[in-house]
Amino acid sequence: MSEASRRAIQVAAAGFFGAVGLAGVALLMTPAAPAPLGPWERVSQILGDPQDFAPVDFPKLTRRPGDALLCPPDLCAASQDPAPTPVFTISAQRLKAKLRQFALGQVGVEEWPAAGPDQLRFVRRSLILRLPDVIDARIVSRSSGAASVALYGRPVLGALDFGANRARMERWIEALGQ
Repeated sequence: MSEASRRAIQVAAAGFFGAVGLAGVALLMTPAAPAPLGPWERVSQILGDPQDFAPVDFPKLTRRPGDALLCPPDLCAASQDPAPTPVFTISAQRLKAKLRQFALGQVGVEEWPAAGPDQLRFVRRSLILRLPDVIDARIVSRSSGAASVALYGRPVLGALDFGANRARMERWIEALGQ
């Protein structure tokens, strides 16, 4: 094994154990009423990460590092580089039900209260460390009974998710088309 490879493994291990240590500190410092996102929300606060996990207003969305946005261009015109979503030939009500059913069938996904009747909110936690990502969805009615969807996902801790949110949302869009 090369020296560079050995050093990369050491750095990765240090980062992993540092994150586990921070989680332990956050658990000890978490008040009696736990934060909705668990100890990771407290770790995020300690590290000074942005704390905007409120429901998303898609037309006014301000992007943050590590996020992913898939959105009909007319809904997210103010956002930088939204990836467009298709129009599905099912009603908005059916699309919402299908999205909810698919999302809740995924490992580590739970539903949160939504801000409106055309919206859904989910939290997806990673398998080992239980790191949460917040995912907001808005169903958009189209002409002729069709519908589209906007999805916005962001990690609670840190600004890097190595494309996990984007890949997850692309899988969700693909599943909705089946």
